[in-house]
Amino acid sequence: MRIIALLVVSFVLAGCDPFAQPESMLDEYNLRLARVLEVEAQLTPVPTAPEFPRMRERVREIEPISVSMLDFLGLYGCELQHVVGERNSTLGRVAHPVSRLDYERRFILAADECVAIIEREALAERLVEVNALKRESLVDAAWNAVWGSREIEHHFTRSRGPLPVRMDRNRLSESVENNKLLEHRIRALLEGDLEQDLEALDAVYQRWLNDALAGQGVRSAILVATRLDDATRLIEQRLGERPLCIQGRANRQAEIMRNMFGSVYAAEVQPYLADVQRVRRELFPPLGALAVLGDRRASDTFHRFIAAVLDESSEHNHWQVFDQAVARHTHAWQALLGQCGMRPGVH
Repeated sequence: MRIIALLVVSFVLAGCDPFAQPESMLDEYNLRLARVLEVEAQLTPVPTAPEFPRMRERVREIEPISVSMLDFLGLYGCELQHVVGERNSTLGRVAHPVSRLDYERRFILAADECVAIIEREALAERLVEVNALKRESLVDAAWNAVWGSREIEHHFTRSRGPLPVRMDRNRLSESVENNKLLEHRIRALLEGDLEQDLEALDAVYQRWLNDALAGQGVRSAILVATRLDDATRLIEQRLGERPLCIQGRANRQAEIMRNMFGSVYAAEVQPYLADVQRVRRELFPPLGALAVLGDRRASDTFHRFIAAVLDESSEHNHWQVFDQAVARHTHAWQALLGQCGMRPGVH
């Protein structure tokens, strides 16, 4: 009864077309596969996607560097005085993380120029010292510009469900370029190109506010892995109980099975798997690169999130689980079709 109830809900959500939404499509695939193989469908609960860590678990603390009023007045004639004044203003104290990164960039450039013209030797030495500390902390400011923003939370939100069936490729391309632009600007800045136009990144953050592709991609990986494992168990159950074909001879049930393979798995499920893979391979690498900025370890909570979502070398990574589910399911189909002499490429 629980399986039937789940399917009824899925059909209602899909507008009576079970292939219109990923959840109902994968449920329907399991149901039809079970019917063809004459076994009982068993839909297991789909695990919850990892929660994006809270702000305090993402932000890196940066030791403040104070400039005394006397030193500040001594900067007269330097652009640095204006930069410091902006940062200490009311708006500067509540600036967006990328604006704070831009402040650090401008401080370093202005300080380099100021040292060359300042007359007080002690102040010049102090400025050199402060600027060195600013350069050291630039990577942490860059980290906060990405992971300390509110907008990134929208990009990874779990509230928008999995990726839609027949995903909008243009939307993906725009999102990929968005993340690549951010990664390129941040990387260039940390490699010493301090002339980067960080104001151009405003568009990146604006897009994240309405772009939940990262969160949808993670939810899709978990959904697909769960439902493919369900379907694999159905095939393995039938293979373990009794052969579908005797001595490799196809029969009517085998033909029905092959037709279902072509019309449902190949025509509906596999294109969705390809879309999920495309999001994984194009959208996530720039974000993964930005998750390892500097040599400071993230908080334990954020480290676990990175391991689960962005670090594919981790044994706890959801994409590894996705790969294993797809590989196991492919192997099961090969065994089933091979039993009836219907394996693709075999005549």
